[in-house]
Amino acid sequence: MDQTMERAGNFLPRVDDNAANPNAVDRRVVTLTAPASAAAEQYRSLYYRLERMRELRPMKVVALTSAMPGEGKTVTSVNLAMAAARANPDRRILLVDADLRRGGVANTLGVRNKTGLAELLTGEVEVRDVVRRFNSTRLALIPAGATPEDPSQVLASPRMKQFLKAVREGFDEVYIDLPPTLPFADAAILGHQVDGVLMVIRANVTPGKTVHQAVEQLAGAPILGCVLNGAEVHATPYLKNYEKQK
Repeated sequence: MDQTMERAGNFLPRVDDNAANPNAVDRRVVTLTAPASAAAEQYRSLYYRLERMRELRPMKVVALTSAMPGEGKTVTSVNLAMAAARANPDRRILLVDADLRRGGVANTLGVRNKTGLAELLTGEVEVRDVVRRFNSTRLALIPAGATPEDPSQVLASPRMKQFLKAVREGFDEVYIDLPPTLPFADAAILGHQVDGVLMVIRANVTPGKTVHQAVEQLAGAPILGCVLNGAEVHATPYLKNYEKQK
């Protein structure tokens, strides 16, 4: 195996300076900016549903995609990974931005995107150069990096398979933010190499026909289910009363 990939789990990722500034974090990362909110609780619930699935079968690498751009897959990916890191401080959690066309993880978390997965897969850098540890959490992340000339070809390369093998060995849980499914082949390429795929759907926006088309394009991939994003979340009377009694 390429020596660049072999060292994935043999180092402590560096802390990005920008990540230490909470003001740089997108407010939609509610698991960090508003952990007591009803929205943050929904992300924690999603994470614990995945945990129950893991009791039935191994599921270390989970990817998230959407049918079309603008459905909230990146914010969902970040919140899910953050929920995992906060729920399990002893586990090694990795968030990977594999949307090499329009990577948004770095911007969402307020970290640098100078080098990332793209440069790693083209052999320009090593793993230790692109993995960052977010603030004081156990969440490590790999941003997308600069957009390559042919993202699909890069993601379909042997280096990507080596990378996935390396992170499986070096981390306990891996969450991958994929490009949208319908405009590009990227999600279909990687969907068959992960343990599970979540489809993010924008509430009251994404037509059912579009969702079905996206699922068909991922035929054969281990689709775990859909995540409804952007739905109105209100605290129930029970929750309100419970919070008053605490």
